[in-house]
Amino acid sequence: MNTITSSDLILLNTQTIRDLEASTFNEIPHVNFIKKAGKATADLSKQLIKKKTLPVLILAGPGNNGGDACATAAELAKDGYSVIVVLCADPEKYSADGKKAFDKALSRKVIFKNNDAMDELVKLDFSIIIDGLFGIGLKRAISGVYERVISKVNHLAYQKQIFILSIDIPSGLNADTGVLATDDEEKGIAVKADATITFIANKPGLHTANGKDYAGEVIVNDLGIQSPFTAESKFLLNHACGFSFQLSERKQNSHKGSYGEVIVIGGAKGMVGASVLASRTALYAGAGKVNVSLLHPAIDCDMLHPEIMYKDAQHLQMNEEIIVIGPGMGDSDVAKSVLSKTLSSEISLVIDADALNLIAANDELQDLLISRTAQSILTPHPLEAARLLQVTAKEVQQDRCKAALRLADKFRCVVVLKGSGTIITNTEGQLRINTSGNPGLATGGSGDVLAGLCGALLAQGLNSFETAQLAVWLHGTAADTLVEAGVGPIGMIASELPEAIRNCLNTFVENQHVTN
Repeated sequence: MNTITSSDLILLNTQTIRDLEASTFNEIPHVNFIKKAGKATADLSKQLIKKKTLPVLILAGPGNNGGDACATAAELAKDGYSVIVVLCADPEKYSADGKKAFDKALSRKVIFKNNDAMDELVKLDFSIIIDGLFGIGLKRAISGVYERVISKVNHLAYQKQIFILSIDIPSGLNADTGVLATDDEEKGIAVKADATITFIANKPGLHTANGKDYAGEVIVNDLGIQSPFTAESKFLLNHACGFSFQLSERKQNSHKGSYGEVIVIGGAKGMVGASVLASRTALYAGAGKVNVSLLHPAIDCDMLHPEIMYKDAQHLQMNEEIIVIGPGMGDSDVAKSVLSKTLSSEISLVIDADALNLIAANDELQDLLISRTAQSILTPHPLEAARLLQVTAKEVQQDRCKAALRLADKFRCVVVLKGSGTIITNTEGQLRINTSGNPGLATGGSGDVLAGLCGALLAQGLNSFETAQLAVWLHGTAADTLVEAGVGPIGMIASELPEAIRNCLNTFVENQHVTN
């Protein structure tokens, strides 16, 4: 529907949005945000509607989001659309501007029904469903009438393939965390939108945790509010169009040493495949030399990729390489010893998988990590993050941004918290939520691929925060290109990713240098 711009990348939390609204209103007392939001939503709806002969169904809840819904109804009715509003609120309790919107909609022959009408409405067909039940201020769990209405609307949209557009945020979704507003994780409910028009600025919760499953495509409309925040803001979406760094173009006068060396340490008995995936990815992602140091030297050559050298991890000599440690490493005493030696070095590290679990369980290893002066990137999934923070995985997922920031602060390094809307943070409190990727990545080995990719980009000269941003975006983009080519998301396997990553990386570098 739209092209991502730099302003779309800026993420603001609920409190900051509220402060911006208040400061704008103080400067321009008569600004009518509800009217502006209604017109913006109606304009977008008209672009989305394919059958103008069918009525529009709008859900209007309490608060300003309900006012936005009524303003949208009035705008559409003015342009000749038949509009039915399910009013789940008392309009007399709306703000002055919300009440004006309701009255305007009434004067334009908008049909208002209460929630009891849902049983009849689900038998009809609609050109679009517009969700204006709850906005970013929702704090309580969805229950009662609202739960019933959302359930019926989701079922209606799915059954009849009707497009749902949410106003500001899908009702039931937390704007800051992306979790469902519920007291019971198993019974959480929210409107499952195909698109969300969000106002003033983008919100973190639309892009991580459950956000990507419920928000659909996100369209940002600033409603004419001049935000003081820029692309230098600490919280941004992670997308190639927002990268302020470049991967150097390759010179003719170069050699394998120009692109660094990566050593992958791991491969305990029965888990050598994890190290193979990481090392192959490092090779495909452009590292000049790739070595594997195995804890269980089950193989001494990768016959598919004989370019990769294999060594015994217990006799590892470290010089100026980049080390990726953890894939298939296990938890043996030898693994702990090798990890301790590695953490004590001044070499840049990517720490993944079993290495993270060993650190989480050992105070001495934690102290070694915290005291490091060389670059470190941690790449935990939620359970590994929970172990490192000594909390539950549920607590991590309840506020992924907070958990990632805590990890970066605790261990003084760059953190990649994997999952839907992977989060990248550093010790300065900068945070990125990734935009690429799909459920095809939910497969064994995809994390090993990401670790190897991080190693290769570090070897080619990016710093740890730049590396994490580009690696996570490329990893997801490679999965997206595979799906576009008919590979997955069901049945996509990790070993299909390295070649796709190579293609995406070359395209990225070519586009960067053409643009600049």
